[in-house]
Amino acid sequence: MLIDARDLTTGHVVEADICIIGAGAVGISMGLEMNRSDLKVAILESGGFEYEPRTQSLYKGDHVGRDTYPLERNRLRYFGGTTNHWAGHCRPFDEFDFSVREWIPHSGWPIKIEELEPYLERTQPVMGLGKYDYDSVEEYGRQLGLETLPLDSSRLINVMKHQSPPTRFGPAYREELTQSKNVSVYLYSNVLELLSNESASHVTNAEVACIDGPRYKIKAKNFVLAAGGLENPRIMLLSNKSAPNGLGNSHGLVGRFYTDHILIRPALDVSLSRTDLDFRLYTRPHRINGGLIFAIMTAPEDLTRREKLTRFRFHLYELGPRYESPIGGVFSELDGAPEVAPLVTKPDTHIQVHMAMEPIPNPDAFVRLSDKRDLFGQRRLEVKWQVTDAELANAHRAVELCALEFGRMGYGRAYAPILAKPDEWPATFTSGKHHCGTTRMSDSPQTGVVDRNCKVFDVDNLYVTGSSVFPNIGHTNPTLNLVALALRLADHLKEKST
Repeated sequence: MLIDARDLTTGHVVEADICIIGAGAVGISMGLEMNRSDLKVAILESGGFEYEPRTQSLYKGDHVGRDTYPLERNRLRYFGGTTNHWAGHCRPFDEFDFSVREWIPHSGWPIKIEELEPYLERTQPVMGLGKYDYDSVEEYGRQLGLETLPLDSSRLINVMKHQSPPTRFGPAYREELTQSKNVSVYLYSNVLELLSNESASHVTNAEVACIDGPRYKIKAKNFVLAAGGLENPRIMLLSNKSAPNGLGNSHGLVGRFYTDHILIRPALDVSLSRTDLDFRLYTRPHRINGGLIFAIMTAPEDLTRREKLTRFRFHLYELGPRYESPIGGVFSELDGAPEVAPLVTKPDTHIQVHMAMEPIPNPDAFVRLSDKRDLFGQRRLEVKWQVTDAELANAHRAVELCALEFGRMGYGRAYAPILAKPDEWPATFTSGKHHCGTTRMSDSPQTGVVDRNCKVFDVDNLYVTGSSVFPNIGHTNPTLNLVALALRLADHLKEKST
């Protein structure tokens, strides 16, 4: 059922087997998985069913590192969470993403991809996706009558993404949760602190407040933080009555390793030398096997290992002409295609290439509490997002590889500011709005905050899930993968409760 917590009385106590904090993709997915079970589940959502400025203001904070999107703009604080404005791009992590890469410090997951694979498949219908198949891009292209790029597979390969409609979890699953007998969603419920025993090893209850409304408590056997990559560590750091540095933070890792995808949009502007090229498989989604798919480009594992790169992907976007004259530019000696025909500027002869790149895990990038306060008097966040010279060099090489391929294929020449000024990030560089790594998963409390089952090392009944537990984030979007982790955690908690 759905409950407006503003109708509760101050001092009210809700009792549950499991309390899930956050009703975005993770919280709703776990609620659906636990629906019709024997467990009494309480899900806490800060907002209601629509955007409300005062609730959204609770996300405000400051950047103390590289500036990027305002913290209150790239997340949504109402039922359904940030799925209310996500783009819907989906691709699962693979074995390479989970591996330890000796050239990348702090790389590797404590679990294997095989442990997540069944949940990735189960996630497809939750996200409104088709058949769980990400390996048949060329075959699907043939079935659709669309061309895949003739890439040199030692440089770049074609891979597939699924496109969610996108599924807005709030509207999509509101009725099912409204009808639930054992899962209750408490709206307008803001967790101020998790209270624990004297040794901070067991959470006893959550202190919850409504804006201009009552304050009440949740008592539960197990608690799950599912509030996103910024708010998960914030709640842990605010929960400091029994643990002065915050719950689960005995090694100072809560909020550390903050990471986000590095985006350059566009990374290249390509003026094409031919008018017969068909990029439709890449530039728009196509319906097949009960869902929508499109193609992207990435580097093969062999090249990534050989050149010691992080992972990256390229998206293609068709646009009109940007330049009034041909671009000889940066690639006249790079593109390997001196015989390319003169460039033209018709609307169908210009394409942009956007790049997303995996960052290097960095313990010096963080989120932490600031001295500024929100409307509850709670300390806000300050965020330090860092990028390094190593990542700049990686981005330079990735863009160079893409430029070389367009030249080798004889498709045209391109302009990329990062190649013109290799020591500078281009003006089109920004972050992906994918907040990850702040409560990372590990097999050791010396190197992570949660264990392989997403349980906080120092606390016997506190779990954290979502993108904050990702040790590495590959090149792909996080939502499909974080929902899979949520389903895995739901199964673990159901088994634990039997």
